[in-house]
Amino acid sequence: MLRRILVPLGLISILAAALAWQLAGTVRAEMPRPPVVDKASGLAVSGRYELREGQRVLTLWGTPRERGFAHGYLLAESIVRGLEHDFERVLKPLIPTYESIVRRGVVPKFAFEPRELEELEGLYEGLKARLPPEQRVVKGLGREFDLIDIKALNTFGDWYGLGCSSLAVWGDRTQDGAPLVGRNFDFPGFFLLIEHQYVVVRAPDGEAQGQVGVAYPGSIGVMTGMNEAGVFLAVHDVRIKPTLDKAMRPNVPRLLAARRILERTSGSEACDQALALARHWPTLYGNNFMVVAPAASKTAPHAAVLEYDCRSDMEGGCTLRRIDAEGDQPDTASAMCLTCTNHHRCRVEPDGYKEQHPRWRFPLLSDVGAAEVPDGRFDVMGLFAHINSVSFPREGVQRLATAIRGEKRAHGTLHQVVGEPAVGRLHIRLGQVGRHIRDMAPRRYAVGPLVRQARAR
Repeated sequence: MLRRILVPLGLISILAAALAWQLAGTVRAEMPRPPVVDKASGLAVSGRYELREGQRVLTLWGTPRERGFAHGYLLAESIVRGLEHDFERVLKPLIPTYESIVRRGVVPKFAFEPRELEELEGLYEGLKARLPPEQRVVKGLGREFDLIDIKALNTFGDWYGLGCSSLAVWGDRTQDGAPLVGRNFDFPGFFLLIEHQYVVVRAPDGEAQGQVGVAYPGSIGVMTGMNEAGVFLAVHDVRIKPTLDKAMRPNVPRLLAARRILERTSGSEACDQALALARHWPTLYGNNFMVVAPAASKTAPHAAVLEYDCRSDMEGGCTLRRIDAEGDQPDTASAMCLTCTNHHRCRVEPDGYKEQHPRWRFPLLSDVGAAEVPDGRFDVMGLFAHINSVSFPREGVQRLATAIRGEKRAHGTLHQVVGEPAVGRLHIRLGQVGRHIRDMAPRRYAVGPLVRQARAR
């Protein structure tokens, strides 16, 4: 029974991603400059969506509802028309499953915090303020796009595996001893992610720290990001499936768990803080969260991986891994690198576990001594070059372009990020059809200044 339910849900992840598909010709039209006031509601749009050096950047400030309203208002047409496009061209056979299982049975079980619900409601209000009723109708569904669809969009990462890999280095492995972390985000080449993922800048909200990360339209979570304190986090998938009872409990969407960790951690204890938080949030499938702190202590090196899955009876559902060697104990005095791909190394694999992603990337990434960097010490571009060794091959670019036309599915490295936690900087490459990710120049983002500018608005 569980297999029959979860297999279609895996397919529905494609549907969830398609909710935010954006039409190529609409971007500039969807980037009004603030201050913008919606005439019908009288609400100001507390956000800005713009092109900066070839990358799209969404900046949000204000209350959760105001941020959501800005998000929905600025991206309304792309979300709805994109959903309509993919239902008609790719996902039409899945409409009955989406309506009967995802909307009615699964999405309502997910646990959102009150402020997250407020932001999602604001997002839907913004979408409605921007589009008249007739333009909110999705032909394939025969109805208007609604708040439950928005929630479904925010759980797509829980239905579809995120590939991905990352590597953190510090001490004698970097030129100045400060930590560096590199990350590949590997995913099927949906138009949403290969062309229209964007950088999001979130102003602080009360005790929640501001952050900069990579996200997709309609989602209030984060795939890769750094907070104003310099804590870095990246999400990876592990193929650990839940039992039916765990699938029906109030799980936390993984991309929102990632955002919450960035909102609430800081300093050398960030990894331990993240572990304590994750143990309060049940998750649906398996995850590896790479967390890198801006500082270290004698007992807490810079980086750790949260091996985080649905088995809450095992160490509260989350185990902290600080080292690469399987079965070893951490040596905090000598550990200077940490690798993360798509399998747990500390948590025991359950009976019947089937590896989805090959493990060849792990030893290749971990072999930092083989990297062609001066004196064996990494800088930003040296780490980009090293993580390129496990990015998808160049011939994958054309396959991605074909996939976007709805003819077939293909995976690729859709964004790359190198973070400098000690100085609060992100260097981001966002994928484009027809260009390999490694050929694109990264854009640098100073997290603290961007967050402060957003807060001051």
